[in-house]
Amino acid sequence: MIEPVDMLKVPGNNNATYGPVPKVDQLFQIEFLDIAPSPIPVNDFFFVFLRGVIPSSKKTDVGHVGNLTDAALSFTLSVVLPDGEREQPSTYTVPLRTTAFDDKAHISIRGAEGAFVDHMASSGRNDIVTDFAIPGVFLKTGAWTFEVEARLGDGTCLFAVSLTQWLEGTPW
Repeated sequence: MIEPVDMLKVPGNNNATYGPVPKVDQLFQIEFLDIAPSPIPVNDFFFVFLRGVIPSSKKTDVGHVGNLTDAALSFTLSVVLPDGEREQPSTYTVPLRTTAFDDKAHISIRGAEGAFVDHMASSGRNDIVTDFAIPGVFLKTGAWTFEVEARLGDGTCLFAVSLTQWLEGTPW
């Protein structure tokens, strides 16, 4: 695992930092972010658990926070290979809603009472739980950076975190 240096660490069991959007510009206040196991394994499931709220002080800044059904989650992946070469980043965007992508990837959202819901709520606690596996045969060995941003339809940032970990690809 690569530990963050000179960055504002996200609370919880992780090596994530706030960014690329500064924490002050994010609507969602993260209580904790847990990643298990860590470092992230290749070819096995790992889990991400994010808990937080949208504080009432942030809701006054943006009148449309009540409509979270159009929120999207973007993942930007980049890698620095062992020889120092940098690959072009790739970005993937999906709706921020409870979704099963296949048997290897899921996003689940829970409301303040712990029940699964389709979308985040503008009041009360929200939990976002993901599980997925990274197949090693499609992975180049290197220092991988994962930038994850959740945004409303108008581009307002709900949350943004970044983490870097060394991942080992497995040859065919």
